[in-house]
Amino acid sequence: MSQAQIEADRLRKQMASITKHYRAIGPAAISAALLHARKAPAPKAKRA
Repeated sequence: MSQAQIEADRLRKQMASITKHYRAIGPAAISAALLHARKAPAPKAKRA
């Protein structure tokens, strides 16, 4: 194998590991953030 191919394989394995890790916690993290996010105050109605 060439050095470039070895490096590409190494990076591919590393990215697969990172993707697998974040895929598992992604939906839970998004749900938690939405549940615990502070809601912005509603805008006041303008009088005409």
